[in-house]
Amino acid sequence: MRVRRPLRSLVRLLVRKSPIEAQLIVTRRCNLSCGYCTEYDDHSPEVPYDVLRERIDALHRLGVLNIAMLGGEPLLHSRIADVIAYANRRAQVSVTTNGFLVSDRMIDELNRAGLANMQVSIDAVRPDPTGYLQKTLKPLKPKLDRLAARAAFDVHCTVVLAPGNHDGVRELLGELARYPFRVSLNILHDANGRAAAYGPEMEAVWNDHYASGRAFSYLEEDYGRRLLRGERPEWRCLAGARFLYVDEHGDAQFCSAQIGRLGKPIVEYTAADLDAHRHGAKGCEPGCAILCTYRDSLLENAPWRAVTSMARALRAGGVSRRAPEDAAAPAGRRYLPVVRP
Repeated sequence: MRVRRPLRSLVRLLVRKSPIEAQLIVTRRCNLSCGYCTEYDDHSPEVPYDVLRERIDALHRLGVLNIAMLGGEPLLHSRIADVIAYANRRAQVSVTTNGFLVSDRMIDELNRAGLANMQVSIDAVRPDPTGYLQKTLKPLKPKLDRLAARAAFDVHCTVVLAPGNHDGVRELLGELARYPFRVSLNILHDANGRAAAYGPEMEAVWNDHYASGRAFSYLEEDYGRRLLRGERPEWRCLAGARFLYVDEHGDAQFCSAQIGRLGKPIVEYTAADLDAHRHGAKGCEPGCAILCTYRDSLLENAPWRAVTSMARALRAGGVSRRAPEDAAAPAGRRYLPVVRP
C-alpha cells in the first residue's frame, strides 16, 4: 500500500481527525455479473466528469486521506484517468477493479494520473460453471503480469471467503504467491453487511494467510478470526466520520450495506456532520463484515492495536512512501518482502 505525503496524512489523521477513506461510485455499470454482488447493473450511465469533480471537491474540503474509486467497474468510466488525476491533487487515490479491462495503455494512463493503489478482486482459480464466481485467475493472469511489470502504483489482490470455498481460496492464495502483490481476505457478508461465512475451515485459511506474512493489512486480523468463529465482537463504527461512502447519486452513506440511513448530499457535508457521527454506535456493528469500515474505525476503538498493526505492515514492506508521480514505471517483475508474526 502506498501512502502519499505521509506527514500531511498524519496531520489529517491525528489532528484534524479527517476521514481516512471515502469510497466514490463513478459508475454503477459492470462488465461482469457475479452472483454474490449487489452493487452493479448493466445499463446505468456513468456519473459525468464535471459532477464527479464537484463531489471530489467536497471530499477535499473534508480532508479525506484516500479517495477510492468504485463501481460497478470503475475502469468502464470513459474519463477514469482524468477523475483520478483531479482527485490526486489533494488526496491519495485508489481504485477497486475486477481487472478485466487492464491493458498496457490503461496502466500508463493510470501511472500518469498519479494513482497510488489498485485493488484487484479475484474469486477463484478456475471458472465456476454456474456463473456465480466470474473473477477467476486464468483470464486475469496476463493482466497481473502486465501490472507487475508496468505499474508505478502499488497493487494488491482481494479474495473473498464464502461458504464452502475454503479449499479453492487456499489454492488461489498459493497461485497468487507467485506475484509481487499483497493479498487481503474478505469475508462474504449478507445484504445488511453481516458475516455470511464462518467455521473452522475458514478460520484455518485466515490464520495461515496471516502467518504467511503476505497480508495487505493486519488491522482486522483478530476481528476477522473472531467473526469466522461465530463471535460478534463489540466495537464502535465511525462510518460517517472516519469512513464515507458516496453513492452514484452523490449522497453520503455509512457504507454500501446501510444505504438510506444517512443519505446527505456530499456537497453539503461539513465538519459538523463528521463530528456528529464520531460518537455513539450505529447499531449494525454486531457481526459486521464490512472490513474497510472496521479498519478505519480501529484508531478510536483500539489505538494501541492500530499502531502495532501498522508497525507490522511497515516491517513487512507493505507500506510505501514513494509518491506515484515521482515513480518511473518499473522494469520487470517486482518482489515483496515477507514478515512473520
